[in-house]
Amino acid sequence: MPTEQMTIYVSPQLKKAIQQLATTEEKSMNTIVVAALELAIAEWSAKTSA
Repeated sequence: MPTEQMTIYVSPQLKKAIQQLATTEEKSMNTIVVAALELAIAEWSAKTSA
């Protein structure tokens, strides 16, 4: 799947939480952020289309 680079800015607390989850899941921070965004968008889409 093609990808594009995107820069996001997060609070230090959120960055720390993402780092901890990435370590726990043994995945990259990027993978964690993308998965979280996909879940959030799916939930948002479900709520707005209902």
